[in-house]
Amino acid sequence: MNMKILIITDSHGNTNKIYDIISQESPNIIIWTGDHSWDGEECSFAFPDIKFYIVRGNCDIFDKKFNDNEIFDIDGIKIFITHGHLYNVKKEMYTLEAIAEKYDVDAVCFGHTHIPYYEEKNGIKYFNPGALKDNRYGVLLIENKELIFSYEEIK
Repeated sequence: MNMKILIITDSHGNTNKIYDIISQESPNIIIWTGDHSWDGEECSFAFPDIKFYIVRGNCDIFDKKFNDNEIFDIDGIKIFITHGHLYNVKKEMYTLEAIAEKYDVDAVCFGHTHIPYYEEKNGIKYFNPGALKDNRYGVLLIENKELIFSYEEIK
């Protein structure tokens, strides 16, 4: 099964351009990894036909709707999403890597640093698209069980 997934993080209330991006990209799924999780929820109301996976970040302390982490499966591919603040990703990746290995996932999508990041380690792909507030987002294409991540920028 081929799938297109948008990865959005750290919107901080800057959603004005994302509606156009969602319309242009036509994703099957949207991953929203916190810091203004309610922005993701608002977008989910505007696009009810798209499946949203949303987690809260460090700025979402009053959000009781969403969890800090989620793991979901797409056609046998396990994806772990988190904001990253609970795993100290601004300073190191070891803690997040240990959690990803513990849960035996194929990919981890996170945010918090506002800095784009991609690395594959021990068969697990780690991806941070950078902050939506800085006009950055990511795309994950799943083609024949292959994961292809890319950084995108709103012009």
